[in-house]
Amino acid sequence: MTKLLLPVIALLTACYTYQPLETTVPAPGQRVSAQLSTEGSRDLTPEIGPEILHVEGDVVQADSSGVDLDVQEIESYRGIRSDWHGEHVRLPRTAVVGIQQRHLSVGGTAVLTGALTTGLYLIYRVLSGGSSSEGGNGQGGGQAH
Repeated sequence: MTKLLLPVIALLTACYTYQPLETTVPAPGQRVSAQLSTEGSRDLTPEIGPEILHVEGDVVQADSSGVDLDVQEIESYRGIRSDWHGEHVRLPRTAVVGIQQRHLSVGGTAVLTGALTTGLYLIYRVLSGGSSSEGGNGQGGGQAH
């Protein structure tokens, strides 16, 4: 069971970082975060809401005129994040000032997975150790008279 638990913990604690795109056009299926210009944000208000700075999602298609995303999250200029559920939005290239791609942070994931695994192990030891404080036959250690 413990051999199965470690990969599950690693998946649940995966950490990601965003880095500049390695190409000029993101590939379909790639998770990206697009930073909008002030004017672009204003133009996209009917589709994504007011004062949105970042749009994160999975690329459906991209070309020289823009990027189609299945949106997973938006972030306002005030830092307020809102989850979305894959709604399709077209971001014109003129509305976007930068796009970054998501990458797995191996180091961050390893540290978080190790800390969580250690914490769960210590909790297990404390909880299982507390029930074995009596002798092996369940009798106390007092003297017989």
